Parts: sequence; C-alpha cells; structure tokens
Amino acid sequence: MILLLFGLAAESTVAPKEHARLRAVVVNRPNIVVRGAYLGKVEIWTVPTGTGITEDAYALVGNAKRHNSAGPSEIWLFRIPCTSPLILSTEVFVKAFDTDGREAATKSLPYRGATDIAEALCGPLK
Repeated sequence: MILLLFGLAAESTVAPKEHARLRAVVVNRPNIVVRGAYLGKVEIWTVPTGTGITEDAYALVGNAKRHNSAGPSEIWLFRIPCTSPLILSTEVFVKAFDTDGREAATKSLPYRGATDIAEALCGPLK
C-alpha cells in the first residue's frame, strides 16, 4: 500500500510536456526568422509559379537551424540564398514540428506572388 501511494505521489510531480508553438515567421535579410516554442524541427517550403499547382508540386527548400536554446522563446534561422527556388515562388511557408516529429503548425510569409517574394527576400529587382 505504501509503495502504491509513493508511486502516485512521484507520478504527480512529473512536469507535463510543453506544447510546440509557432509564433511568427518574418524576413530579416539575409534570414527567414522563425519564432516558436518547444520545436523539434522547422522546414521551409515553397509553392512554385505556374497554373494548376497542387500540393505535390510544393518544394522543401531546407531546414531552419535553432539559433538559441530550446524552450519557450526559440529563434530559428534559415539563411536566404538569393539564387534558390525561393525566388521563383508564389508563396513561402514554414512547417514546424514538435520534438516527437509531429507537425505542430504551418505559417506563411505575408508576401504573395513571385515579385513580392523575390523583393522581400533579396531586395529590389534590377
């Protein structure tokens, strides 16, 4: 009986696992900056130009890297290569995953269309 009570007391002191959150996605050249909490992975995706585009045509450009320690105020960075497929895209979005690899959230950059995205990521077109 005492062991059972001890086991229940010990179980109740274990902290619950924190939920992964994706707070913001912004461009701060030369990076796409992702702010979140308790994330395990952050992917950068693009929607290519053209007509009749389906999700099968979306392209994974790469993974952001955590810039600070894991926890409630994470900053993830993805360096923008201005010759990448990001430039010829109609949308750029982020998929964030929790530490168990489950998709936690998706958030797009606030730019639409190839010209707006190219200028936001790499500056005015010449």
